[in-house]
Amino acid sequence: MTAPETPDLPELEAIFHRAHEALRNGDGAAADLFEHAARHGGGQTLWRIADAYAQAYSAHAAPWMGRAVTSMSTEGGLVVHPGTLRIIADHGICEQQLWEVEVRSSDTDRPAVVAALNAALPRLMRITDSGQELTAQEMDDALSTGVTFYSPNYAAVDADGAAPRVWLDCKDAVAPMMARAVLHVVIDELSAAGITRAGLCTQPKRP
Repeated sequence: MTAPETPDLPELEAIFHRAHEALRNGDGAAADLFEHAARHGGGQTLWRIADAYAQAYSAHAAPWMGRAVTSMSTEGGLVVHPGTLRIIADHGICEQQLWEVEVRSSDTDRPAVVAALNAALPRLMRITDSGQELTAQEMDDALSTGVTFYSPNYAAVDADGAAPRVWLDCKDAVAPMMARAVLHVVIDELSAAGITRAGLCTQPKRP
C-alpha cells in the first residue's frame, strides 16, 4: 500500500486557511481541518492552531496549547510539561493564561537554573503579544515613538520555592505566540547555562 503523501507547504497553508475560515464561521469542520494540518505541519502549526482558537476565544485553545508546548522539549533532555503556561477555559471560552514557568532540576544544577532565569528577565520583558522578541534598541524605539503591541508589565524570578520559577505579569492575557517566545527564551538561557536535563511546568493557579 502506498503511504499517503505529505502535503507541501502551499497545500498546508490552504488547509490552515480553510480551517481558520471554518472556525470564524462557526463551522464544525474546523476541528478536522486543523487536525489534518497538525499531522503534517510540525510544532509551528500546533502553535498557530492554539493561537487561532485563542483569537476566537474558544476553549479549544487550551488542549491545543498543551500539545504545542510539548513540541518545545529538546532532544538533550529539557522536557516541557503539557500544562506549562496553561490556558484556563470555562463555559466554552478561554478566560486566562497562567504566566509562570517552574524549572525542576537536580540540586547541583539549581544555582545555574536560577542564574539562567535571571538572565532571561530582560529578554522576557521585550516579548510582544505576537511572539516577537525585540532587541533592546527596538524596544527603546517603540517606547519613544508609540507602542503598538502588548508586552509583559513585569517579570521576576522566585528562587525560594521547591523549584525556581520565573513569572510574568501579563494581566492574564491569553496569547499563545507570546507563550511560545517565553519558552524559547527560557530554554535558550537554560541551554546557555549548561542545563541539559530539567523539567519545565506551571503549577495550578495560586490562590
